[in-house]
Amino acid sequence: MLNLLDDALESFFRHAVPLDSREVDVEFEPPDREWGAALNRPTVNIFLHNILKDGSRSVAGTRPTVVDGSVLYTPAPTPMEFRYLITAWSARHEDEMRLLGAILAAVNAHGSIPQAHLSAGLAEIPPPEIVLAATSAERQSELWNALDGQLKPGLQVVLRSYLPGPPGIPAGPPTEDIGFSLSDQNTDRSSSRRRVSGRVTDESAIGALVRAPFATTRVDGVGRFAILAVTGDELVIETDPERTITVPDVGGVVVD
Repeated sequence: MLNLLDDALESFFRHAVPLDSREVDVEFEPPDREWGAALNRPTVNIFLHNILKDGSRSVAGTRPTVVDGSVLYTPAPTPMEFRYLITAWSARHEDEMRLLGAILAAVNAHGSIPQAHLSAGLAEIPPPEIVLAATSAERQSELWNALDGQLKPGLQVVLRSYLPGPPGIPAGPPTEDIGFSLSDQNTDRSSSRRRVSGRVTDESAIGALVRAPFATTRVDGVGRFAILAVTGDELVIETDPERTITVPDVGGVVVD
């Protein structure tokens, strides 16, 4: 994923600044003294120096997705922050300031990286947000000391994106009925009623009343209903003419 974010950032800045590939290089190596000494033309360095889980945007649970006709429950993606130090390098100080200023304007003008700059590997997550980070001068100095480099102006930029979750878990078969038993402790009477799911294939039955011996309901807008009944009960769908069907031992019912 990190290389895909690098590609997205380079594509975005080359278009938004713009940065002509014939005149300006874009590199991602640590900008230490050795790296800087080897440059031979203007370069924008985009250095990833920190990767953090974004606790302020944590998402829990799973979400259903349909893949090749099957329902998969996929764990929610993990929100992440990717922190970059962006610097401009040139033999002329004026050129560095011009490049850095143009990059600053591009970041400030866009809340996220447009979809056109994202590869297929990032298509499953929302477009990454791009913002300027609030970083103290002391932290900036510490970063340059760690790089063994000379302190110079740079932009601290945060890319907020998501780490996709693991592969989805196939959904089980749909629940057609829920069984439970009622009993009276003072007598020998008991009832093994269950929630029976039904489907009516005739669209004219939508909204019709459905009757069982001890319960009623109505057919919903897609021709389905659920009602409490026991095996052997007769269900009556009040259409013209009425339709009847007997509750089976297991499963739901389909009424033609």
